[in-house]
Amino acid sequence: MSARNVAYNATIAPNASVGVGFQATHTGNTAVPTAFTLNGVVCTVG
Repeated sequence: MSARNVAYNATIAPNASVGVGFQATHTGNTAVPTAFTLNGVVCTVG
């Protein structure tokens, strides 16, 4: 995964913050997962 700026947030002022969005696509099974990991760490399904 990578992140990059858009035209309106190319420069971040001191003490400012920027929200990061996420866009993805998925095909196939959309059932609730029984287990999954993020960066190799098991996550809780809730």
